Amino acid sequence: MSDTQPALSTFEWIPPSAGLAESDPHGTLAERLQPACEDRGASAAEVVRRVCRDVHAWLCAEERPDEGIATSLRGELTELFEAQGWRGPVACLRDAREAVEALRAAALDSVVVEVYRVRLPDRAVCARPLLDGPHGVEAGETILVHGWSETVARGVELAMARGLAPEVIVSEGGPDLGGRRLARRLVASGATVRFVYDAALVEAVRRADRVWLGTEAIGARGLLGRVGTRALLERARDLDVPSAVLATSDKLVPGGELVLPEWPADEAWHLWEGAPRDVHVESQSFEVVPLDLVDLFATDLGALGPAEFAVQALRTG
Repeated sequence: MSDTQPALSTFEWIPPSAGLAESDPHGTLAERLQPACEDRGASAAEVVRRVCRDVHAWLCAEERPDEGIATSLRGELTELFEAQGWRGPVACLRDAREAVEALRAAALDSVVVEVYRVRLPDRAVCARPLLDGPHGVEAGETILVHGWSETVARGVELAMARGLAPEVIVSEGGPDLGGRRLARRLVASGATVRFVYDAALVEAVRRADRVWLGTEAIGARGLLGRVGTRALLERARDLDVPSAVLATSDKLVPGGELVLPEWPADEAWHLWEGAPRDVHVESQSFEVVPLDLVDLFATDLGALGPAEFAVQALRTG
């Protein structure tokens, strides 16, 4: 299965007030990046690629002056980093930008351009520790996953390409129903998929041989997962079902401190649109999960235990 297989979206997860998903190529950089600020369905890697493409084009445009580029970027990117900077890969991009700004007095502003020629770690390689050696998946096993994850999708596709033919239990993946997107993609690769409610996932652990999860960000003490991830991992531990988080090294947040996204609380419509005024809608869809609930982190750096990955998170600071 090719690593370039396009993702199949269930729908564009954009707030109704955001208008069209496509940016105006003739607008300011901040205006061009507005859809990326408000996109709730795109993966962090997709957001980083889109931002870097737009920023790189803006920096390289003939009308851009050489002087003051870094200063101009700070203002143009403020909203983007406020909206998406809770995600590991976006936080890494922000950190790289800030490092370049710190060196601005001793370097040409043109160096800033290099920050946006991004090369993201290959999501597909994370699954290799889970397919080879002592942690390897055996043919016909059942893998349980929680909603959409590009890295998990790549891992299952790699397992299929090796003829292991796993069955995959996929949850709906609220609030964006990203599990549907994952299920469609995995069926296209030939995998057998069973689709369940999020609420049924904990009980479904009994039918699984292993649990594979993705994450948006990893810090020194925890990771960001969809609501329900902690209960799922606790259940897996109780039943001795091995769990793994598939994550590239850019999911490590510089400094190791995690921040929950603000948009779920600000956009309660995704849980209940038009809720009565007296109903308090608790719409935060992410939670911080302790690292020690995970048996193994399968990364582009190899297979790591929770303590090893915590050290890696602190070293990014």
